[in-house]
Amino acid sequence: MPHELIVVSARPVDMGDHLVAAVAVNLDLLVRHIWNGGATQVLSPEGTVLLTVLRSKGFDVPDDVERLTGTAPSANQAFWTELYSPLDPGALLGFEVARALAQATEGDLFVREGNDD
Repeated sequence: MPHELIVVSARPVDMGDHLVAAVAVNLDLLVRHIWNGGATQVLSPEGTVLLTVLRSKGFDVPDDVERLTGTAPSANQAFWTELYSPLDPGALLGFEVARALAQATEGDLFVREGNDD
């Protein structure tokens, strides 16, 4: 099972954010849409998937975010974005891109330790 990460932010993650995050980590990283735009992947120059980012979703119940992340979202945070990083040496680079993505969206990054659903 891959590492599951979450970005909670004030706005949805967009392609510009993916590009900013990828370039901040390594100028040679690649970005592509998959699943008819339902997700975006960041890849190594060799084509290895480093991070898969699902389309952002708005949330109406901040208590659910707090239950799943352990932290209450700030008043302006209304979007939830799931990210997945592989369990291999590329995971570290995927985490770096995830951190850069959270920073690009002025969001908070969380790592899910288990499946709380």
